[in-house]
Amino acid sequence: AMMLKAHALWWRLSNDDADWSIVYDMIEKLDRHHGMVTGVFTGDECLAGLSPTQGTELCAVVEYMYSLEVLLSVFGDPIFGDRLEKIAFNALPATFSPDMWAHQYDQQANQVECSRLENRTWNTNGPEANLFGLEPNYGCCTANLSQGWPKFAAHLWMRSSDGLAALAYAPCMVETEVNGAKVAVDVQTDYPFRDRITLSVKADRKATFALDLRIPEWADGATVQVGGERIAKVPTGAFYRVNRTWSGRTEIALHFPMKVRGERRFRRALSIMRGPLVYGLKIDEEWKRVNEDKPHRELPHADWEVYARSAWNVALDVSEDTLETDVRFEERDLGECPFSPEGAPVVATAKARRLPDWKIENGSADMTPESPVVSTEPEETVTLIPFGCTHLRIAEFPTL
Repeated sequence: AMMLKAHALWWRLSNDDADWSIVYDMIEKLDRHHGMVTGVFTGDECLAGLSPTQGTELCAVVEYMYSLEVLLSVFGDPIFGDRLEKIAFNALPATFSPDMWAHQYDQQANQVECSRLENRTWNTNGPEANLFGLEPNYGCCTANLSQGWPKFAAHLWMRSSDGLAALAYAPCMVETEVNGAKVAVDVQTDYPFRDRITLSVKADRKATFALDLRIPEWADGATVQVGGERIAKVPTGAFYRVNRTWSGRTEIALHFPMKVRGERRFRRALSIMRGPLVYGLKIDEEWKRVNEDKPHRELPHADWEVYARSAWNVALDVSEDTLETDVRFEERDLGECPFSPEGAPVVATAKARRLPDWKIENGSADMTPESPVVSTEPEETVTLIPFGCTHLRIAEFPTL
């Protein structure tokens, strides 16, 4: 994850096209052979393939984010911004307890138990690797976990040769000087849980410069409104440039429509996405405190096993052609802790049936049944919430 930025940095000195292209080649290979739906790759410790029950280390999550931030600064390719948001809003918060006092060493895309069993599916990690705790398995993630959000915030905006560029979106304020004017951009949004972003641009004197606004690739039908003038047919997967003379206060309104999407994964399993968020099955959780005899495990930085107290072995009864009607989304209020099962600001429902033969094997969901599957169990309605709100989940579903 750290190495992905190396050739981009060397390209700044070499100007060799091979150093440029190898970055894209490495990411493509990681996706093809080890990629997870959250934008990261498996590595527990070694690269571990495509099964959603293999783990991804928290260090890899935050280092991949930082590599993408560097790649954005060097290449200016919006595809890295899409990937950065996907990891930041899914893989990163999922690996913490809601209060961030406990974290995992390994997270799984399909994670139905966090326990200390000896024979987990990890390549070389120990039995405590997916506990939530102070330093499960090894202390490197304890040292690294805090860089994810601050570096993400620090790279939301960057300077361009003739103005400013919005690389990723979150509530923030950027204050700087552009062409002799003091400029402040205030970003107000509930993104990624909502599809609208408002930018208030203030300049203390007249100044001509460009704002480059990243339009996500998934945002079909995106619109930009500048000072009340609506601009339709904004290209996706690109930067939209607003180049003008700024003075006083100008409001820019972005609308990124979030349509539900499906993606086939390992063994033809289906993942559900909407906007930058991946959705996982909401599983009732029981947190069991462990390692109380170890040093520094007093509350709030204690160690926890997490067990499922509701069914997880389900297959979705949905079609990729009719996902917009098969999966229903409901928006809920944004509270103080949106990245939590109880505080999920978006909840989805879908029809499903249980698969009794899909069981737990050594603390993990057994091999994902190859889709399509057959079940004679009663039809039921299941609840999906954003991946980053979960601790236990199924994110790669068999389909009926």
